[in-house]
Amino acid sequence: MKQRFSALDVRATVTALQQRIVGLRLQGIYDVNAKTFLFKFTKPDHKELVLVESGIRIHTTDYTRDKSITPSNFCMKLRKHLKARRLTAIRQIGMDRVVDFEFAVAAGAHAEGTYHIICEFYASGNIILTDYQYNTLALLRVVHVDADTAFAVGRTYCLSESRGVEPVERAALVEFLSKAGPKGNLKRTLASFGAFGPALSEHVIIRAGLSPTLRIATGLDLDPNSPQISALVEAYQEAYDIVIRLGREVSPGYITYMPKLETDDDSDNVFDEFNPWLFEQHKTKPHDEYPSFADAADVFFSNMEAQKLKVKAHQQELAAEKKLGAIKSEHEGRVAALERAHRKTEEQARRIEINLEFVDQAILIIRQAVAAGMDWKELEELVRDQQDQGNPVALRILKLNLAANQITLELDDPEDSDDDSSEGEADVDQNDFSGALAVDVDIFESAFANAQRYYNSRRQAGVKHAKTLAISSQALQSAEQKIKTDLKATKITVTVSQSRKPFWFEKFSWFISSDGYLVLAGRDMQQNELLVKRHLRGGDAYVHADIHGAASVIVKNKPATESAETIPPSTLFQAGIMSVCQSRAWDAKIVTSAWWVEASQVSKTAPTGEYLSTGSFMIRGKKHFLPPTQLVYGFGFLFRLADDESVARHVRARQQRQAIMEENLRTATGAGSEPTQVTDESVPLEAVGDDSVTVVSGKAPTEGGAMDFSAARKKYNLEEIETAAVDEFGEEDKTPAARSEGKRQISAKERRDMRKQRTTTDAVPTPPMPVGKVGKKEQKRLDEEAKFEKSQQKQQQQQQQQKRGQKGKLRKMKEKYAEQDDEDRELRMALLGASGKKDIGAILDSSRNAAVVEAPEPDVEADAAAVAPEPLPPSIVDQLKALDVESPAADPVAAAAPADEDDDEDDAPDLTMEQLSVLDTLTSAPLPGDNLGFAIPVCAPYSTLSQYRYRVKLIPGAMKKGKSCKMALTVTLATADANKPRSTFSHDPEEADRLEMAAILANREKELMKAVPESELIMQMLGKAKVVAPNIES
Repeated sequence: MKQRFSALDVRATVTALQQRIVGLRLQGIYDVNAKTFLFKFTKPDHKELVLVESGIRIHTTDYTRDKSITPSNFCMKLRKHLKARRLTAIRQIGMDRVVDFEFAVAAGAHAEGTYHIICEFYASGNIILTDYQYNTLALLRVVHVDADTAFAVGRTYCLSESRGVEPVERAALVEFLSKAGPKGNLKRTLASFGAFGPALSEHVIIRAGLSPTLRIATGLDLDPNSPQISALVEAYQEAYDIVIRLGREVSPGYITYMPKLETDDDSDNVFDEFNPWLFEQHKTKPHDEYPSFADAADVFFSNMEAQKLKVKAHQQELAAEKKLGAIKSEHEGRVAALERAHRKTEEQARRIEINLEFVDQAILIIRQAVAAGMDWKELEELVRDQQDQGNPVALRILKLNLAANQITLELDDPEDSDDDSSEGEADVDQNDFSGALAVDVDIFESAFANAQRYYNSRRQAGVKHAKTLAISSQALQSAEQKIKTDLKATKITVTVSQSRKPFWFEKFSWFISSDGYLVLAGRDMQQNELLVKRHLRGGDAYVHADIHGAASVIVKNKPATESAETIPPSTLFQAGIMSVCQSRAWDAKIVTSAWWVEASQVSKTAPTGEYLSTGSFMIRGKKHFLPPTQLVYGFGFLFRLADDESVARHVRARQQRQAIMEENLRTATGAGSEPTQVTDESVPLEAVGDDSVTVVSGKAPTEGGAMDFSAARKKYNLEEIETAAVDEFGEEDKTPAARSEGKRQISAKERRDMRKQRTTTDAVPTPPMPVGKVGKKEQKRLDEEAKFEKSQQKQQQQQQQQKRGQKGKLRKMKEKYAEQDDEDRELRMALLGASGKKDIGAILDSSRNAAVVEAPEPDVEADAAAVAPEPLPPSIVDQLKALDVESPAADPVAAAAPADEDDDEDDAPDLTMEQLSVLDTLTSAPLPGDNLGFAIPVCAPYSTLSQYRYRVKLIPGAMKKGKSCKMALTVTLATADANKPRSTFSHDPEEADRLEMAAILANREKELMKAVPESELIMQMLGKAKVVAPNIES
């Protein structure tokens, strides 16, 4: 099996890298292990990962690998000198296995500031960092070739000793072959000829019609004009053309497999070699072709790494099983010893009872001798003498232990011979104590007393044996759990997995609504700008909220749909939750509502004299307010279906979902509820993170002061008829002009009733009377509101009069632009790029009564206090039904303003059906038998995640994103373990298959969720949240 790169492999890889990474910037350097480094080259919307293993390989990779948490010193030096530098060239040094990465400055490769990375792939290899003069700055390992030559810091790297590749001459070939030994063959000899390498040399031999094992001394004619030499020269010319071609063009890669044995029909293919050319010796072997050699090398080595890791993990499992088996064997041996001791004690007592007279006689003799004062040694000699004389009592005495007052007797069982003849070997336990058995007896006790002592000992051994058996299962479970814990702590996980290409919408905040619509939101001002310019098209909905920091959200409608009114209310409501939860309302825990407009109402054109910053847009026409949203978000996982068969499994579920959605839409349309509150105003919406707010209105908003309770009530109660001009902080504009813009058309009778209730002196216009009779409490409330609004207006005027510097600033602006009329102003704004309209009259009409003011930042606590005491809004169901009612047509100005009037509009392609069909390959609840590719983290409103198998709830809190991700991942992995069947055994074959498929699915889901990089989890997670799930401590 091939283990490292050859010179030909290096040449093919360098050619591919020249086209893929030259011109890219080196954004990151990571060390996978002590000899393997990962280089990350990037440009906008593209990245390439180059894996370099010293002395072994170099190629681009599509697989993810675990990196060292703490970078090595050498890696830190590489980062210090090379990070964010542009790669200007990459080349192979001659035909050697040496690659030179050049990071040159603008002045040229020979100017100071240029750096080189030299990678060697022969012997043990090396990675060397040099300056523009090839002076070594850092290197992976110091090498001493001899006393004068060494590769170390401060030495100059020599490039002059490299060898090249040249066409083979006939005389040189004959001379080289003539030096071969008597046993040398063609394959072994020509492998070191020139710079062609062993694989290409074998290819040459086969192309010449010769055998690689042919002996040169006996089978080859070395005459320069012989046919064999001529065939070799022609074949070498073809090999030279192959080398030149590999240095100019990107070649495909080939992986060959080892031939299968007859007994390995069901086994997987085993990799053998990887090459940039399909050589003659490999054409008859099974092989796969890849688009480039780098791809083939990546697949080859990545699979080798995965196989090695699997082998190590399997060895660890075997070691754990062996350890557990040893514990079980030891425990079983201990139990068996206790059981044997129990039976032996019982047998000894039985032998005493059988030989009762003999035992009493032996005890009496020894006791009398001891009582007579006989010396113990003399007594032992007396016993031996009696044994020599054949005394039957002395022959049964085996040992005297007078220090313990005991003697050891050899007692027989007369029934052993009868049992052996009748039962044979039927009872193995009884045969363990067959024949004579040694029994210790006390000389100061009778035979019955000794037998009773053994019976008592047997009873204690039985109790101990019973206790041991009772706790045996518990002890084994504890040992098994400890071994599993240790194995989990030291287990080698398979960390080589193929990295996926992110979808186009993953750069934004996104989710798929419960109705199957794609919802996108910008993460910052630049993304808001990009989102509206490139992806907001006719038929889409633009969702925003009147609070600082709210995200610009768009809902992608189905293709060939011209109006956003076909989008289900639930999807719009979920998009509103997304906009509010990504605003300041999340941190301040303020409950507010969002609104949506058609795509045609969103414009980048500002009125005359105004400027829209990056991420800000002009909204013209009427807004459709959504119900107040709860600050409840969620985090879950989607899974990518890897084949069409798996996608087809979910067709029925999607059809049912579509049918339910259409039925709900028809029900909501035919409900006949009144349209929601809308306002007719032009409000530039500031982007996320911008502290300034620009509002087009008749007068400046109130600075400071108390919050208007009536404005808050009107905003959150969608059944009220009156409307209000509301700025982004939820403050009501108290000016009469602003109030007149939001009124609906009322009848003559209502107008007369309103006139009767008005005061004749400077009265502030009161809100329209609700339809129907007004009670005393309602009338009293309306009077109090009118008085409050009047006092607020007076306070506003006083504050404006007392404001210092305002009059001077206006006077200076008037003097500066005194000679500038509307035409000049429009011309100047057009030159600055702030206005894209061609009709100057339309601009003047839309901004005749407009003035740009700067609103102060609101008091969040005052806002919350203002909202708290007001009555609750109508039910969410009623408000959702009202969202889909057809709204009045927009004004002519809004109709004339396209959704995107920027010059880059033509460069933004429309989303095709293929791009949106990607959503069909994503599922939140895989079915048994699905082929899953990878898992995708999603952060969305919790109501959207109702069908997700793995999800957690998020509420406002103080937890950082990293900790929230770890906690959410822990919960989902525990859920995957809980979803796994405890056992796959069943007497029903179909049920057994179902359980097995469910176990496989749960394991696959868990594996994919664990493989999601932490950076992806953090990018999708909502900040300052608290994870809520069962069995989680707060």
